[in-house]
Amino acid sequence: MLTGVVGLATAGSFQVSPVRVQLTPFNPTGAISVRNDSQAESVVLQLRVMDWKQEQGEDIYTPSTELIATPPIFTIAAGGAQTVRVGLRKTVQTDVQQTFRLYLTEVPPPPKEGFQGLQVALNIGIPIFVAPKVVTGTPPVWRAAMTPDGKLGLSATNASNMHVQILDAQLYDEQDGVAVAALREPRYILAGQTSSWQLALTRQPKGMLRATIRTDAGSIETKIPLATPIP
Repeated sequence: MLTGVVGLATAGSFQVSPVRVQLTPFNPTGAISVRNDSQAESVVLQLRVMDWKQEQGEDIYTPSTELIATPPIFTIAAGGAQTVRVGLRKTVQTDVQQTFRLYLTEVPPPPKEGFQGLQVALNIGIPIFVAPKVVTGTPPVWRAAMTPDGKLGLSATNASNMHVQILDAQLYDEQDGVAVAALREPRYILAGQTSSWQLALTRQPKGMLRATIRTDAGSIETKIPLATPIP
């Protein structure tokens, strides 16, 4: 069984749906549809499965031995489609959500005679999540402080045992309701991790901030104290 966000990713002449997969130990396999939109040329794709961790706000990827995907390499004829299947090697319940990425990478054909230029291999990474035994935790904990160069340093700590995806945020001065900054960079924060941003300000905040934050789990309204400047 496959559950997840219904969506579509496009790269060059091929499309992938859905753009995120959620598995459980009880439903450990899923399917992804890949379609070649070109009506003239076939496309060759190669699969890579990676363990996905985060350290100090940075994504870390290593080849996975826990997740498999088939077929590992395949050709889709012009206008055709292919079903990719992903699954866990072992159905083990864990306390923290397991996180992976499946990469679909285009294998460029040999250059045509007389070709001069650069061939680009398109690459799409599909997040794959495996639910923990029990979902625990609270919404992200937000902190804010002015930086020495006059920007707003913003951070979010995910205290849950599941990921959260920050889609965007609008920050207002709590004192007068004026919008002072906006976050427009979508980002995943994995369980127990912290992510940080530096945002340009339209005006110096006078005190506490009020934030309206959109995530993949819904919207959040919260107040964020403005701490002393970040050294």
